[in-house]
Amino acid sequence: MSGTMGDSTRARIAGAIRSANAGGGVAAGDRAPGTYVGGYAGGMGGSWSKAATNRGIDPMRGGDAGGGAGAAAGAGGGGASRMRPLPAGGGGGGSGGAAANGGFGLLGGGGHSQQQQQQQAVVGQRERVRPGSHGAKNAWDELPRKDLPRAPPHGVTTKQIKPVSATMAGGKTTRPLMGIGMDLKAPGLGQMGSGVEAVGGALAAAAAARAKLGGGGGGRGGMGGGTFGDPAGPPPARNSRAGVPSYNPGRVAFAEQEGRVAAAGQQMAEMSMSGIVGGGGGAPDLSDASMAMLEDQIRDALRNRRTVYEDSKSLLLKMFKSVDDGSGDVSWSEFSALCGQLGVECGVAEAQRLFERFGYKDRLPYSRFAHVLLTQPSRQLAEEMPIRHGPFKDVMAANFHGKIKDKRCRKPLYTPTSWDPQVDAARSAELPNKRLVLNFVYGYNGKDATSQNLFYNSSGQAVYFTAGVAVVYTRRTGGGSSGSSSSGHSQHFFLGHTDDIKALALCPAEVDVGGRKYPPRSIAATAQVSSHDEGPFICVWDSRVGSQQGEPQLARLSFMKEDRGFSALGFSHDGVHLAAVATDNAHTVYVYDWRRNRLESSGKGQMGDPPQVYGLEWNPYAGRPGSVPPAFLTFGKKHIKMWTRGDGPTGQGQWSAKQLSTGRLDMQNVHSAAWLPPRQEGGAECLVVAGMADGQLYVFKGITAIKSIQAHAKGPQSIQPDGHVAYTGLRGMRLAEMRDAATGGATGKRVLLTGGSDGTILRWDVSDGSLVEGRFAAPPLSLRSSLPDRGHIVRALDYDPVRGVVLVGTNQGGVMEVADNTQTVLVYGHSDDVWAVAFHPLLPTRAATVSDKVLTLWDLEARAMERCGVVGFAARAVAFSSRPLEGDGRTHHVAVGGAKGDLMVFLESTLQPVHKTKDSREGITDLKYSPDCRHLAAATADTWIDIYNVSKSYQRVSRCSGHSSTVRGIDWSTDGSVLQSDSADLELLVWNARTGKQIPIPSRDTSFSTHTLRLGFPVLGIWPDGSDGTDVNSVCRSARGDVVATADDSGLVKLFNCPVVLEDAPHRAYRGHSSHVMGVRFSCDDSLLVSVGGYDWAMFQFSVVELQPMDHGPNLPTKVWGALDPEGRSYGWTYTPYDVNPASSGAGGGPGGAPPPLPAAPPPEGTPPSHAMAPAALRYGSGDGAAEAAAHGFGAVADDEELQVDEEEIDPGDEGSI
Repeated sequence: MSGTMGDSTRARIAGAIRSANAGGGVAAGDRAPGTYVGGYAGGMGGSWSKAATNRGIDPMRGGDAGGGAGAAAGAGGGGASRMRPLPAGGGGGGSGGAAANGGFGLLGGGGHSQQQQQQQAVVGQRERVRPGSHGAKNAWDELPRKDLPRAPPHGVTTKQIKPVSATMAGGKTTRPLMGIGMDLKAPGLGQMGSGVEAVGGALAAAAAARAKLGGGGGGRGGMGGGTFGDPAGPPPARNSRAGVPSYNPGRVAFAEQEGRVAAAGQQMAEMSMSGIVGGGGGAPDLSDASMAMLEDQIRDALRNRRTVYEDSKSLLLKMFKSVDDGSGDVSWSEFSALCGQLGVECGVAEAQRLFERFGYKDRLPYSRFAHVLLTQPSRQLAEEMPIRHGPFKDVMAANFHGKIKDKRCRKPLYTPTSWDPQVDAARSAELPNKRLVLNFVYGYNGKDATSQNLFYNSSGQAVYFTAGVAVVYTRRTGGGSSGSSSSGHSQHFFLGHTDDIKALALCPAEVDVGGRKYPPRSIAATAQVSSHDEGPFICVWDSRVGSQQGEPQLARLSFMKEDRGFSALGFSHDGVHLAAVATDNAHTVYVYDWRRNRLESSGKGQMGDPPQVYGLEWNPYAGRPGSVPPAFLTFGKKHIKMWTRGDGPTGQGQWSAKQLSTGRLDMQNVHSAAWLPPRQEGGAECLVVAGMADGQLYVFKGITAIKSIQAHAKGPQSIQPDGHVAYTGLRGMRLAEMRDAATGGATGKRVLLTGGSDGTILRWDVSDGSLVEGRFAAPPLSLRSSLPDRGHIVRALDYDPVRGVVLVGTNQGGVMEVADNTQTVLVYGHSDDVWAVAFHPLLPTRAATVSDKVLTLWDLEARAMERCGVVGFAARAVAFSSRPLEGDGRTHHVAVGGAKGDLMVFLESTLQPVHKTKDSREGITDLKYSPDCRHLAAATADTWIDIYNVSKSYQRVSRCSGHSSTVRGIDWSTDGSVLQSDSADLELLVWNARTGKQIPIPSRDTSFSTHTLRLGFPVLGIWPDGSDGTDVNSVCRSARGDVVATADDSGLVKLFNCPVVLEDAPHRAYRGHSSHVMGVRFSCDDSLLVSVGGYDWAMFQFSVVELQPMDHGPNLPTKVWGALDPEGRSYGWTYTPYDVNPASSGAGGGPGGAPPPLPAAPPPEGTPPSHAMAPAALRYGSGDGAAEAAAHGFGAVADDEELQVDEEEIDPGDEGSI
């Protein structure tokens, strides 16, 4: 044979055709003996089709023979007699109606015993259909059958229960969408038991009595056995055997059944008279339930006739086109005739009622009918809904019910059925009635800051910076509780920066600014990098006052964007000058008279990729007796320079640098430097000590190194800020003057403190102005680490001479005070990027974070780390169990997911591991326990979600596969049955948590216990302008559901009203983090909010503060349609329309002047103030309100100008400011 069809295939097809032609007979050699299942008596017709579902079949409808599976196709005849050949004998099976040639026919005629009727012709059972090429019935056919819900008999008053999705969007119509199944209740009937089956049997017998024997009549719409109802019926069957009825068995003796038929007819008549069954010659049932059943019967009939080459829709359209006159629609009678061809009984009255259900009267477009009838309900719902694109522009545009397509979400979003734009959209147009107040910042920049960035100020407070916030920490005083801020252990902040701070300095002298004296070490300077909107700048501020308590800023020095930022700052010994090293390629060194904002000098510091200069140190002994000249050092990558001032015409020349030589010593990276006191009283020479990368101390005299001292170990290699790998060595260095502990007076003893990568602080005695190896003022101080796998590396040092303690900043992001035999941690932090945060479900002051390989539990009331543990892998996700899972009834589980797919579960109380598994290869991105704590869901970068059974030792029970990219987040429904997830390619999917299967129906009315996804209708408007769907990294809806917090790539934490459906929705924005804020979460009682930064290693703790509702006043203005100019030539929406007389509109600009604008119309009676006006700026009227608007940053706006609410930044703690 030639062609693509093989011999075996041809043989099978030939055998199938012979079987079809043989009808119920079995020819020797054609096929194996046994009972066959299939459309055309096991032949080609319907061999690949799906079995009839029998949905909506009424067992009490006249003409349904036996109420069995045969009725499911609407073709009359008992289901068993239609679906498979049966032995001769017995009766009551009904006739096979509407048998068509060429594969449309159904097996007709042939009765079977009463026992077989009860076993095989059962209402609501699907016949199991296998390909016709299979042989005899196998074990698959013997599986127990599953009963489907029965429909109530016609004529009984029923209550139609429509699903929410069965109506058109917006409640504009209550017409049920076609193809959506209806649940039915029959009040008062109870369970339909044997009585209903008896009725069905009676109807079957009556139908058999009315039918013509021999292949015609019978069943619903018995149209005969020929092509589309030819009374002649199909050709006689060949090769029929004894005991197996042929296709057309002819007239069968019915004498033995006449009594039974008469009794059945009498019973049916009595039931019809009593009103229980609408049958016989009564009026047809035209209820919605009956029409839904009729649609199901048409679907089943088409399903039984379709083949692999022709689907149900193509088959139906083919039949409609056979009677089409070119108009594309059919009439009632034509539709009834076509239903008869399918074997479905449908009179003209029923056709008319069905047309009305589809929205048509006399003619029905059959293409529309076929589409709606055979389209899935979810797709039909989506197609029939109105569509809009993107978030709503304003409240008026939010009056929409339907489907929303957004470029940031690949799947369409749907408005909830309870969507009320007058309430929900108006809320989205207002600022939230809550605000965030920054309470505490966990962490210190021990990562990429290259210069000294930790100091004691004049009040004994620790001054440092983290990310974009300058922090002033007040230590805890004795007698106070650990969680009481009144006893110390608190912070205030300088919030004048808009991007990351990179350098810090304290003024060592007393200065006068604006007529006010500031004591030594009270004024701080911080420098930030260039931002998107402006170049870098330096802020000089009073460290004793925070931005939440007053206005601490004293001066601001602005620079060009080309300077990029600053790596080091330093005040001169007298506080007059401020030197700064920029991070441009030349590392320009600026010297400013900061009080006059006057640049005195600039010069190149070091060429190369930044940062090449690591620090700056002024000579503190300049100007003292002995004529020590003013000078400062800059040092960094394999260089150290001394800057001095030349003589100018006025004695104030330019600052110039000289390179210091290491001589015979190796030149290395210089990480720290200090000036020693003059070697003799009244001397003018000061030695310079530099800390090197390998832990050595180089001593310079003049411009040449004279010796080196091995002080510290070189420590581990690390990646430097400019990207190269090197030893950090000796980073911390500070010269301190000792004081008497009793009197507080100076003792004249000077100590050089050095801290290195070995976690040791050495105290050198340099009172005579020289550094001698082995000469120490006190024993070394060793730092203890809370992590067993890593030690502390000193990043910065300072000394409090009053208390005799050393202030230390380390690489683990913590700040501590160290003295002999004591070590007190002031501020805890993280030692790497913080990836995720989770709150305890019952304790609002307990949270967990994961950073690198460390799991940390925090006590937010005590503002301290509670406990931490090393998990052994790079952690990326964390979650608390929603309920206690241990025997004590208090201990929760903490689940941690890793970057390589590891999943570990720990006890909350001791962080003891209780379970470990690995079902992912690419990593876990999110973890969530279900609300009932029965399951744990793990979102992975493998594009799937794993579901674990908690009670079965975290056994994996299902996997949700369907995403095409990394799954970013997951949320559980309130009942724990549904899961929603979003992915990196902006796809939002919904899952059945039990089976892991995707749910194609929109979940717009599903209630979710949390909303942490970046996609979805409630967070439609969170995206900033120009966003591509990746700008927002974390989302969290509050427990009450009234606000939504987001964390984005711009370092902002934003607070919106929920839902957020308006484009550029009003919000409160809070700066402080570096770029890429990784997570944000509300506590279980919404009293706290915590955000974690990835790059800055920090965690910010905010208090959520309720604001008093704003009183808009009795005369709240609203927009009206009116004239925008005195002449009346332009009209539009405005708050102050002009009074223009249409008859004399041209006279408005005459000498008399323009008429004054009309006062704004009052709001409609009963309209809430929050709904009467969307723009937030308009809440401030005139008079005092205008002053308040100006104070909040609103400028003058024209009356007819469309007011827009821009993104408003709010300084944490500045109550009510915008």
